[in-house]
Amino acid sequence: MTYRSFILAAASVLAIGTLPAAATNAATEKVLYSFPANSYPYGRPDQDSKGAIYGTGYQLSGTGAIYRLKQKNGQWGYKTVFNLSGSRGAYPFSGVLVDRSTSILYGATLSGGNSNDGTVYSLAPVGRGWNQTVLHSFNGSDGYQPYPLLLKDKASGNLYGTTHDGGSAGCGTFFQLAQSNGNWTFSNLYSFQGGSSHGCHPFTQLKQTGKSGILIGSTDDNDNYGRLFQLKERRGAWSESVVYSFTGGSDGGEPYDLDADGNGTIYGVTVSGGAYGQGVVFQLTPNLRQWTYSVIYDFRGGTDGSEGVGINFDSATGYLYGATYMGGTGGRGTVFRLAKSGGSWTETILHSFAGGTDGANPQSRPIVDRTTGALYGTTVFGGNFNGGTVYTVQP
Repeated sequence: MTYRSFILAAASVLAIGTLPAAATNAATEKVLYSFPANSYPYGRPDQDSKGAIYGTGYQLSGTGAIYRLKQKNGQWGYKTVFNLSGSRGAYPFSGVLVDRSTSILYGATLSGGNSNDGTVYSLAPVGRGWNQTVLHSFNGSDGYQPYPLLLKDKASGNLYGTTHDGGSAGCGTFFQLAQSNGNWTFSNLYSFQGGSSHGCHPFTQLKQTGKSGILIGSTDDNDNYGRLFQLKERRGAWSESVVYSFTGGSDGGEPYDLDADGNGTIYGVTVSGGAYGQGVVFQLTPNLRQWTYSVIYDFRGGTDGSEGVGINFDSATGYLYGATYMGGTGGRGTVFRLAKSGGSWTETILHSFAGGTDGANPQSRPIVDRTTGALYGTTVFGGNFNGGTVYTVQP
């Protein structure tokens, strides 16, 4: 099963049916907002410097929109800040990236734009409104369907991203948007070639490693259970190499999200595979000029959770926070924490979604509030209208 078929199958199966009552442990979780039906808030949210939460709904307001949740006097207020359609881009999947120094939002859409192949855009606050700029419209040859969230380089300020499809081999592309004097310049840096040594169809957000000019990502491919790849810059040119190929067995299969610590170790989750066939949490550790892959936790299904869809390394505590799409006591996904002691990781389920007003089926990682330590995330279903939720959990 490819990632896209996993998403679409889940939407068609779980969007129907009655809503069960919330699980008994829902008191540990608070819903900040319930979306209208068919909003599909797939992407993960992000926060600005003042703690406001921004995110996207894939079909919110029709063909997608950006929303904001802002806290005032202890209450959270919701606002749809920008509707997407047509040349402005349509159907945002990955969420938004917030530049905390400027409060500018960066995101991508799967379609819309000049050729209906997707866009990269910025959204800047102007007075009480917002000004959107389409930074690039894809045309197929330079890629289309940019599924992953963008990466903003900490040193240069450049934006990096990948498209799932298009390019010279039809396997997707790796691109850069560089800013100079307020103008953005698009460069198509690499076209994925497919095969066992190159990978095809990048899906997860690129991650910076401990070394400059080296990025890690993953592909879903057409012929296996996904691959982890490395993009490396040398003298201005980028090359790609596969650093690990999943087998779908005990090592897991179909990587869905990645994160990195400050030392360059990459953490990730898979939808399938593992000792119990329910997905795994893994790490990719730099070892001289190579990478070492290892499974650090196997999801067991049932009350434990299954189908890992989000992972977030918290540098303040050393914990890994994450989400599973299914499993838990309510059967509709979990928010979990992994704590390392010695050489092993121990899981704690922080919340099990029941599919009622508490939400159902998270499909992205929870983010960590840098001030309070609270977790914020979204579910695709559940809530008052079965259109998904924005939730918070205090670990």
